[in-house]
Amino acid sequence: MPIRNQLFGVYKLLQLKGADGNYRPYVVDRASRNRKMDVEAKNYVQGTAKSRILDIGAISEEIEITLPILLGGAQVMDGRSLVSYYLTQALDETTTVLPLITSAKISISSDAGASVNVRMLSDGRPSTGAFRVTNLPIDALTVGGVTSPLDPTATGTGNGPSRVAKFYDFRAKIGKYVYYIMEATITITVKTEKKYFIAGVKDSNAWTTTQQYVASAMGSGETGNPLKSTDVNNFYNFNTQFPFIGVSGISVEGNGKAAVELTDASVPKDYDFEDYNTPAGQWEAVNVDLSVDGGGDGKQYELTWQRPGEVLTAAYMAGDPSQAGFLLQIWDPTLGAAGEWTNLLGSVLDLSQSVVKSSNFVVTTGVLTADFEFTNWVK
Repeated sequence: MPIRNQLFGVYKLLQLKGADGNYRPYVVDRASRNRKMDVEAKNYVQGTAKSRILDIGAISEEIEITLPILLGGAQVMDGRSLVSYYLTQALDETTTVLPLITSAKISISSDAGASVNVRMLSDGRPSTGAFRVTNLPIDALTVGGVTSPLDPTATGTGNGPSRVAKFYDFRAKIGKYVYYIMEATITITVKTEKKYFIAGVKDSNAWTTTQQYVASAMGSGETGNPLKSTDVNNFYNFNTQFPFIGVSGISVEGNGKAAVELTDASVPKDYDFEDYNTPAGQWEAVNVDLSVDGGGDGKQYELTWQRPGEVLTAAYMAGDPSQAGFLLQIWDPTLGAAGEWTNLLGSVLDLSQSVVKSSNFVVTTGVLTADFEFTNWVK
């Protein structure tokens, strides 16, 4: 039995700081915050083996959150809403506040449904307040323009009962891999750098201890500081253990598994399962290319092969360059009069151009499968 008979777990609410300084609530499966400081015992030629000197370094803070993907009123508090919001912040240097998203892994399968694992980074300063857990009355909240998003009886705009998104709520198109996709994973990586700087002086006067930059005094009229700031916007940490954090790049990759269809009666027979009874119809499978000429039309669908002087995309190899080479969409019942298909991450990242870079054909007594990997150009 518990140590004390107190409420725990589902009675709490996780919130992350947003660009406006307010806290945004999310429905999470699990969350952790790890704040640590580099400390190492040092031993010199000092007359004793006891550690009399410590090397004390920087402070860092990492946040990891696992969230579901939801349908209904609570979708404004799910994993896709968190990723969309904080990716937008990572791309906007004028409004970004900590925490900073560093990676997001979106996993969808026909067995387990869909989930999102997010990793975030903060500077470790307690006053940053990137992460907090509260016991706010949930039905009193308005999130993303939706009032009481977790109330199944609410009838306002965007309201309604909520459920976990399952495989039948998604549709996927990855290059030529359109049909029989069994699972897919999309990994978004935000490359970050942490830097520390020696404190300078706040103006051109003589060097004194009162003229060193400290976080609490910055932004109060000093001259000569190109990074003046206050605690109401971005934190710039001179003369402290807390780092500057910068974004140096964003990349998108993914992988998945598709079932291989062994017969295809279409004309032309432009796939590659070899039918020994019909020499003219030797490409009779979907999603695997074992032939030397890429099928009947000469295109290599399995990998996005390149030709001299050209940049070829998975959309082009699928036969229509105007179509997106990578699509991952979810059915949104709140759109339009009866619901609509919409991109999982909305308009935050344009992922329409991709290259399929790996294909692993697996033959077993069960379903024949092709494991594939892709990388996106990101707009």
